[in-house]
Order: sequence, then C-alpha cells, then structure tokens
Amino acid sequence: MSVYQVQNQWGGTSAPWHTGNTWILGGRADQAVVAVNINSKDHGDTFTGDMTYEGEGPISVKASHAFANVYDVEVQWGGSTAPWHNDGQWIIGGRDSQRAVNVNVKADGDNNLSGEMTYLGEGPIGFKGAITPGYTVENQWGGTSAPWHPGGTWALSGRSNQDVIAMDINSSDNGKSFTGTMQYKGEGPIGFRGILAEGNNYEVSNQWGGSTAPWHRGGNMIIGCRNNQNVIKLSFTSKSGEMLSGEMTYSGEGPIGFKAQLATAGVAAS
Repeated sequence: MSVYQVQNQWGGTSAPWHTGNTWILGGRADQAVVAVNINSKDHGDTFTGDMTYEGEGPISVKASHAFANVYDVEVQWGGSTAPWHNDGQWIIGGRDSQRAVNVNVKADGDNNLSGEMTYLGEGPIGFKGAITPGYTVENQWGGTSAPWHPGGTWALSGRSNQDVIAMDINSSDNGKSFTGTMQYKGEGPIGFRGILAEGNNYEVSNQWGGSTAPWHRGGNMIIGCRNNQNVIKLSFTSKSGEMLSGEMTYSGEGPIGFKAQLATAGVAAS
C-alpha cells in the first residue's frame, strides 16, 4: 500500500501549506501509485474513477465509505464486464467532519503525489502527499500458538527516510491522546505524544534533549484499524524497522499480540 503525509494549499500558489493528515491511496505493497483521479457524486459516500499503478495502464476504481475517512476499495481492469478485485482500505480525506469529493493527483520521480482535491462544500485546493513508511499489521489472541489475524494498515513513522524501531505509548483517555516514547533507527529514544485527529489518525509531536526541551511536529500516524474502538496501549521493538513485534491493547479488551511488516510501495527501508 502507499501511505502519504498530506498537505493542502488554498489562497493561491504563494499561500502557505496546511497539514492534511495521513492518507492511504493504493493497496499494493510492491507497486507504487502513479496517478489517482476519483470523484464522488453522493457527498463522499462513494467514489468512482481511475488510477494507475507503476508499470501498468489506468484501471477503474470504486470506493465505498466504511468509517471516518476509511473506504473499502475495488479495482477493475479488462473492460466494463471484467471482475472487480479487492484493493484494501484507503484513507481518502483528512478532516474530521468534512469528506473529500474529488482527488486528482499524479506522482513525481520520488513517488510523492501532487495535484488538486476538493472537500464537500468548497472549491478545489492544492494537494501534495509525501510518501511515508506504512506497515501491514497482524494481531494474535488466544495464546502464542493461536492464529494471527489481519490488523489493517498503519503508519508509525513521521519521517519519509527513517524507520521506527521501537515504541512504548499509552492512553489514559480511551485513545483520544497518547504519551510515551519512540525510537527511530540510528537514534536514541525520544518523547512521544499524539492527539486524535479523526478515525485512527493522530497528530504526533516528539521531544528530545530533556523534559524541558521543546516539542517538534512529528507528522501524522495511523494507530489502529477499528471503527469506534481506539488503541490505548502499544509497545514494540525491531532490529531494523522492517518487522515490528510486541503487544497492544484496544479499548475495552486485554492485551493482544502485535506484529507489523514494512510494506509501503516506493519507500525503501532505511
């Protein structure tokens, strides 16, 4: 899948860019997205249009709203009577109470996206999405010999060229916010705090240099994949950042096993 840290611009080409949260556009782990052109005629409940994966021509897209800004997506190639294929769940939009209704973007040589989008009730605004590491998550409950279950697509790094190798975060307010520590490859642990933006999307800040040091913007992260059930605890480690393993807890449950594989097309493990 392809995960992006998105920014938006309105007010002209010299206007500032604003944070647009984390999006997922594309469901393939080994193919980068070249272009996405989708529209909604029903206020963001569904999308239709086309997209292009690296090495292919355009294919048809249809998406149905699942929850928050999460959509169940299918793609079709081979003509209008050909079968539709599951393309996973995308995140289309970055606002809590205003759905996207149009996305028209293309990739550059670094697999970053740029173009234009529209939110319901507004005119078109600028879009740019920086490719960022994404993880395919699995969970386990019922003992160490129990099966592993799909746990969605997460984004656990706010840096496009530096993978995360450890995280230990907790929430005392049912997933509305997190505090704790995290560690990027090649560095020591740094402070972590996250504030829920929408769905399972968190605005993250990091701190280094001691408890009185300033906090720095750490990007947006996707932590969890369930509707109306937020993560309240997450702890994992990794040797290289490609495979994460540890434990997590969803609100109202006990701890369950956690493992995640780096799977973002277009992003090499650092």
